[in-house]
Amino acid sequence: MLEINVNFKTVSGSTTDCTKIKSIDRVHCEEISYSEFFSNYMLKNIPVIITSISDHWPCTKWTRQDEEHSKTAEIINFSQILKEIPDMKVPVANCSKQYFNSHEKIEMNFHNFLDYWKTEPKDDLLYLKDWHLRKELPQYNFYTVPKFFASDWLNEILCEDNKDDYKFVYMGPKGTWTSFHCDVFTSFSWSTNIVGQKKWIFLTPGEEKKLEDKLGNLPFSITEKELNEKDAKFFVIVQNPGEAIFVPSGWFHQVFNLKDTISINHNWFNGTQINCTWNALENNLSQVEKEIDDCRDMENFNEHCQVLLKASFGMNFQDFLQLLQKIVEKTLNKTRSFEGFTYGDNHLRFDLDSVNNVLETMEKSIWIKDEDTFQTIQNIKKLIECNG
Repeated sequence: MLEINVNFKTVSGSTTDCTKIKSIDRVHCEEISYSEFFSNYMLKNIPVIITSISDHWPCTKWTRQDEEHSKTAEIINFSQILKEIPDMKVPVANCSKQYFNSHEKIEMNFHNFLDYWKTEPKDDLLYLKDWHLRKELPQYNFYTVPKFFASDWLNEILCEDNKDDYKFVYMGPKGTWTSFHCDVFTSFSWSTNIVGQKKWIFLTPGEEKKLEDKLGNLPFSITEKELNEKDAKFFVIVQNPGEAIFVPSGWFHQVFNLKDTISINHNWFNGTQINCTWNALENNLSQVEKEIDDCRDMENFNEHCQVLLKASFGMNFQDFLQLLQKIVEKTLNKTRSFEGFTYGDNHLRFDLDSVNNVLETMEKSIWIKDEDTFQTIQNIKKLIECNG
């Protein structure tokens, strides 16, 4: 087990004015410590590219040298992938077809997808994405979580409970893309290119509002020309092989594959941004209540809203509090670990303080409307107070 910890002498609690950010840093993985990443990027909620992250990952065998065009360039090693990964059903998005505010989704056999990819497709652009390969093949250790992203409350609890995870593999030919969006739960994400090249367009938080239509809807896709016309603050980043990009909470973005690309991606959250996830829960509940306002007189209206919140957002208040309680219990018992990492005393203290802070925010919220939820908040706070 490797321990990660925080040096509070270097940690600044001040928020960052994202409008003053001039560029996105690019740093080598061996030239930045966990504490520096925590303080300078994660806590301040600003992007960074960390290079040479995947140099020693087993899945680098999924690539080979392009001997035909360039001995230094790496391309997809289809034969090696076929040897290592058995055929199975995989989720695929058709980037040539829009379905509501996303791409049309289909399911394919994995080996059929590779056959399609090898033919250098020119019509429908198919993108294998959100594939839970780690969950499908738990003994297949094809990558390791970088230390910078090891404080992952979401996957720590979900994997321990043998529930779904937010660990994904993306594979797609040149031209495939992901539409304009903010990540699930307003979470962080990290994405590491194994091979290929991605172009990211990032908007600083709040700038997306400049793109809303009269009904408050955001666009399906964006261009740099449109962003300039709207005078929106944005960054364009080209991500190369071996590089990991840290996607902060609440930063809307759109991503294009400039070359045939394979990437590993996680969604995650922790104590540095847990208030962002709570704020997103509140906002989504508000939207749910507005949509079914004509049913307000129905029996158990609040309970129905929580059911709809879970269906639309992916979690509700009960799920959120259950996760916080488990983090607190494991932290107090010093039994927390994730992907081979444990947490030092400073880190554990920070996590407890973060939970307590979000609980104090929750108990003042107008959206806490039932006694059971309020009592759960008090119980978790008391647990921290008596044992922390």
